[in-house]
Amino acid sequence: MIGKGKLTVLGVFVLLLAMAAAIRILWAGGGGPTQPQTRPADTPRKPSAAGEFRGVSLQLHNGSEKHPYEKYVDEIAQTGANTICLVVTGYQENGSSTCIFLDLRKTPCDGRIKDLIAHARRRGLRVMVMPIVLLESARAGEWRGKIAPTSWDGWWADYFEFVLHYAYLAEEGGAEVFVVGSELVSTESQTDRWRDLIRQVRGSFSGRLCYSANWDHYRPIDWWDDLDILGMTTYYDLTGGDEPTVERLLESWEPIKKDILAWQGKINRPILFTEVGWPNQETAAQYPWDYYRSQDDPAPQRQANCFEAFFRTWAGEPAVAGFLVWEWRNSDDQAIGPEDTSYVPTGKPAMQVIRKYYSMPARSMPGSAPLPAPRAGADRTEPSASRNSLEPRAPAE
Repeated sequence: MIGKGKLTVLGVFVLLLAMAAAIRILWAGGGGPTQPQTRPADTPRKPSAAGEFRGVSLQLHNGSEKHPYEKYVDEIAQTGANTICLVVTGYQENGSSTCIFLDLRKTPCDGRIKDLIAHARRRGLRVMVMPIVLLESARAGEWRGKIAPTSWDGWWADYFEFVLHYAYLAEEGGAEVFVVGSELVSTESQTDRWRDLIRQVRGSFSGRLCYSANWDHYRPIDWWDDLDILGMTTYYDLTGGDEPTVERLLESWEPIKKDILAWQGKINRPILFTEVGWPNQETAAQYPWDYYRSQDDPAPQRQANCFEAFFRTWAGEPAVAGFLVWEWRNSDDQAIGPEDTSYVPTGKPAMQVIRKYYSMPARSMPGSAPLPAPRAGADRTEPSASRNSLEPRAPAE
């Protein structure tokens, strides 16, 4: 029974289900463009120099029209960065779920995302778009990299729709790079699926394509040759518990760099470090992937040392297409600063290191070898009739 001004738990649950269904219908019916439009006239397609992407990632986690994303973009443009990566999120309930959906309370609508791309370009920033899938209600021990949907066919159908939706949006907005996926480790052996997806994305996006692999799982991927850029994160254990001095970190990076470059030379694609980040925590250099270690004391100098050693190692390397610092939030947020244990470098010594390297002359960081032009799409296609018609599918879980 619903009393005046109150909802029972069951009522709230029913309401949430209705909202989720409405969101899927919005995505299906009017949530996106019906066909690729002409790219903005002021979006050049000039070949990029290696290392030219000096970027910062901005996760779009709030669907409100009033959320100050434009302010964040302005702040990023003032760091010396020349690139912004807009990270847009789709959700699945948990690791075994089949359905991927948008929650418009959290993910901005298409028009807002295109406006943000345009705003970033007006601020002189190159734009990358990276759709990711998160678990809305992850069960104990679950991570999005190890999903195991009860129906792979169903999951891939939704993932194709999700990715192609944002590929068209990125093309219309004038983005230069599109990331077809991020850290989906359990899917990476499904080579034919990925090759088919990449082929379809090339039919709608004329820029360069990338995939963001986990730092410990880039070698098993067999479909790198279908992409233009090799993406990988940087969450290595660099100290094994030792004091993370710059000298100790540089020593750790030396064999890692040698190994990565030997692999990169075989694939013959430039590298983009898609998540360059360390939390402001005592264990940042040992467990950089574990941002849940909030019980750690803040250690801003250790975080700064990690950035310093990384850029000393990789700045000037011609095989590297660039870097994306993970991540940005509002610099006016009182929770962000030396005592904040998150990845956000704002108000911390790490920001000074990033500014120093991002402000270097192009000839100093990194080299000038040209990146390959985007590979021609296999018969550029019009959007399929089903691209914007995600049918509500009963979860198989």
